Amino acid sequence: MNRKQALSALLAAAISCSVCGYGMAGAEDTKAHTVTVYDFDGNIMTTLTVNDGAALDLSGVDTSKLEKHLDVYTQIGFSSWSSYPEKITADTAVYALYKKMTISLDSKPVKTEYYSKEGNIDLSGLKVTITVNKQTPEKDEQGKFKIANEVLSIESKCTAVPATLGEAFAENRTANVKVYPIDSEKEILSYDISYFPEIGDVDMNGAVNASDASEILKFYSLSSTGQVPAYKDDQQKRADIDKNGKVDSNDASIVLVYYSAASTGQDTNMDKMLAGKQKL
Repeated sequence: MNRKQALSALLAAAISCSVCGYGMAGAEDTKAHTVTVYDFDGNIMTTLTVNDGAALDLSGVDTSKLEKHLDVYTQIGFSSWSSYPEKITADTAVYALYKKMTISLDSKPVKTEYYSKEGNIDLSGLKVTITVNKQTPEKDEQGKFKIANEVLSIESKCTAVPATLGEAFAENRTANVKVYPIDSEKEILSYDISYFPEIGDVDMNGAVNASDASEILKFYSLSSTGQVPAYKDDQQKRADIDKNGKVDSNDASIVLVYYSAASTGQDTNMDKMLAGKQKL
């Protein structure tokens, strides 16, 4: 190799090394950022390494372990992630946001005494709600995630066990009823009901008729003049048909309406009549 050829080879090698060195330096200069993922309590769930300018993919983060029951009627779970840049250009913190749901009993069923074994347990007056507290990505002045609140009524989704009066009073005149919210294995309410078929039979002859209305009016007349009626056994309970705590002319009117319906062959269900579900 002559001197000119040797010089050309040396220059080519130098250029080649320069190019290689430039490429290696570029690879080494590629930046990466750390994304720290936190749970509801601020504990680190995982850390991710994301190249500068790349999008963050959180699909691989297991959020199922965040689902748990805080107590019998309160459940908390993953709702969404806090806000983060579309492209990661710096170390970033991302927080799991929760949705907490609490089931509560606000009022019990009004009816606890029944006069027939026909039909279902009456849950009128029952009020059961789910309060939903949901963290939002928006923060307040203290830097805490704001909470959106919602209250849902679910009494229409509740079920009674036993469901029918026939089941409840199959063997006894008292029964315990449990009320379950939808998809729940734990009752929200347990209460007692009773069966009293003697309602309206004030003279205790085994039938409800005009003589019972007359007996009620006699008691009412005595009370109106300041006298104390001489009730026998559970006679007062039989006479106070509308359950307003007193025996009066309204009770007598109910008996007469009931008797009239029975005399003409109509369905006479005292529970339905007192609930206003059936016009007798």
